[in-house]
This record gives sequence, C-alpha cells and structure tokens, in this order.
Amino acid sequence: MKKERKKRIYCIFVLLCMLTASLSAGLQTIYAQKNAEKTSYTAFGDSIAAGYGLDGYSDDQTEAPADSYQTLVAKFLHTQSVNYAVTGNNSDDCIQLLRSEKTDEALADTDIITLSIGSNDLLLPFIQIVMDELQIQPETLDPASIEEQLKNGFTIPSADLSEMTEYLKKAEQLMEQLSDNATLHAQAAAFKDKFQTILAILHEKAPNADIYATNIYNPFASVPKIGELADIYIQEINQAFSEKAADYTLVDVYTPFCEKELTNVNIDFIQPYRLQLDPHPSVQGHAVIAELITEAIKQTYAPNAAVLKSLSSGSKKKLTVKAALPSDADGYQVLYATSKNGNYKTLGNTNKKTFQTNSKKLKPKKTYYIKLQSFKVINEVTYFGKDSKVKKVIIK
Repeated sequence: MKKERKKRIYCIFVLLCMLTASLSAGLQTIYAQKNAEKTSYTAFGDSIAAGYGLDGYSDDQTEAPADSYQTLVAKFLHTQSVNYAVTGNNSDDCIQLLRSEKTDEALADTDIITLSIGSNDLLLPFIQIVMDELQIQPETLDPASIEEQLKNGFTIPSADLSEMTEYLKKAEQLMEQLSDNATLHAQAAAFKDKFQTILAILHEKAPNADIYATNIYNPFASVPKIGELADIYIQEINQAFSEKAADYTLVDVYTPFCEKELTNVNIDFIQPYRLQLDPHPSVQGHAVIAELITEAIKQTYAPNAAVLKSLSSGSKKKLTVKAALPSDADGYQVLYATSKNGNYKTLGNTNKKTFQTNSKKLKPKKTYYIKLQSFKVINEVTYFGKDSKVKKVIIK
C-alpha cells in the first residue's frame, strides 16, 4: 500500500513539474596606461546567476562555474566576479543579504553589478499552492531524488488507464486554479517595491557602480498551455522592470528565451516517457545572457564619437586627417573603404588632432571613404564609440 502511495505521489509530482515555469594588443597596449585601474564586478541573484546545474557548480561555491554568464562577463571585463548569487534566494532573501554587512566591503569598491532576482518570488508560492491542493506533506518527498531527476530527467512510471485518467484530471484542475490565482498575482505585484528596495540599497552601498538587471524568462515558452500559464505571471512580474530606468540598465532575457530553446527543458510529446524539466539556462543560454550583458556594458562605457573635420592629400603625405577627439576617449581609429557603404578597414590610430600617413594601403588616383571611430581602454578592455560621419578623398 505504501509503495502504491509513493508511486501515486511521484506521478502527480511529475505532472506538476510539467506545469511549472522557471520563476525560478594594439590599442590596449598603446593606451591602457591612461585607464589602468582594475574593474571590480559583483554578482547578485538566485540559482540562474549562480550557474546551477552547470559543470563545476556546488551549493557552497565561492566562484561561479566556468560556463555561467557570471564567469563569462567577468572574463570579458578581465577580472573575477565576487559571487553573491545564492540558489533558492528570492527578493526578500536578497534584501536581507544586502542589509547585512556581508556584502559591504565588496560593494564599496565595485564598478559593475549584475542582478538576477525574482524567479523564486513566484516559484516558491507556486510550489506551496500545489502541495496544499494535493495535500502532499513535504516529508513524503525526497529532495535529493527530486533534484537529481530535475537535472537528469524523469522517467514516467508505468500506470494503467484509470490511474493516468485520474492524474490528468488533477493536473487539469490545478491548471484551472493556477490560471488566475490571487496569491501569485499578489506576489508578482509585490515584487516591484522589493526590486526598488534592492536598487536603493545597492546605490547606497555602491554609489559608483553601474547596475545591470535581467528580467524573468519563461523556460516553457514553447510548451503549449504550460508556457501560456507561466507567461501570465512572468509578464506581470516583468512589469517591475523598465527599459527607460535611470538608475540601472535592463537586460532583456525574456525575449530571446521565448524565441529560442535556451534552457535544459526537453519534453518529447511523441514519446513522453522521459522528461527533462530543469528550467535553468543551458550552456548556450548562459552564453546568450553573457552576450546581452556585455553588449549593455559596451554601450555604457562607449565614448562619444570623434568628429572628422577635414581630409586632404598632398605630395608629402598621402592622407592628412583633422579630427576633434571627445574628452572621454583615449584616441580614435581611422577607417577606410573604397565605397561609402563598403567594408571598412583600419588605416591607423592616434590620440592627436592630426593624423598623417603614407600607407601603401592607399593607391594614387583612387577615391577612398574615411570615417573615425573613437575608443577608450579600461582594464585592457577596449570600448568603441559610434562612427563619425563619412568623408571622401582622392589620393594624389
């Protein structure tokens, strides 16, 4: 009898998991001396930021796994991250951590902060609602076994038609209840104030840091009904984030995770006997998040554009460039092409107002199109500004 009860609970849990969303050398060498300070990077968040499920992950880790977006961002910045991402943390846990003194020393000197929080604000109450509805007691479940199978996949136990009918009926009842649940609506709405509290504490303790916050993605976006159910609350909680915020930069992970399968979820509806339900980002998913964050950082640190004032070609110098260099740039590159919309290549770089060259790349009697691109170097990372306007010149 006990064996049958365990089998029954196990089958229901598998079906419930299917309903669950994851709420859960050139320029650098020449100009690096001007900006030789080391970039400091601190990461906050939940299991997504911690790199849960990746090779090398452990609950007591001090450094995130090599494939995690946290480590990839740190690699781009030529630094190491200070890891304060904790698996299972929700926004309340993050606030508590920030109000403690554990993070003060790191925050006082940090330049860049990434924040991935909010998934568990929905996931934890969701689990509680399911447990209460099915009258499942926590002690009847084996957390270690569940965690292992979430990562490596479930095999649905064999069951007769009457059992499967009952399981599916319970699943349908739960989906109906969860499609418009007051508790989950309230949790999503409450996150906005908690998120603002987190930002306020970060700005107080890290006044010079730039903050990059990711919104919440839907790992079941491609799964019919289940993804739609999850999306109700994910879109509500994502209203807490703003693309126009002045005190942080929003990194939109929701959109790419809807367009591509970037989690470890794998459900085969043709042969649904093996279910991969881990909603955390895959290695590719972490790479996408890292790319989005680094692109946002590049935009933050990009200098203003250099101004191309004039071009000339004479008997002594094939090309003379007159430019105005913005105060936030270390120098500018001179780029050339044989057509205005052609493939531009680097002719040289300087931090002077005048650039002159007799480069063999420029052929006499030929017309070239020239533009400038400003740059600055921080901790051996080169950040480029927007291109200047294009001008043309005929080489004498």
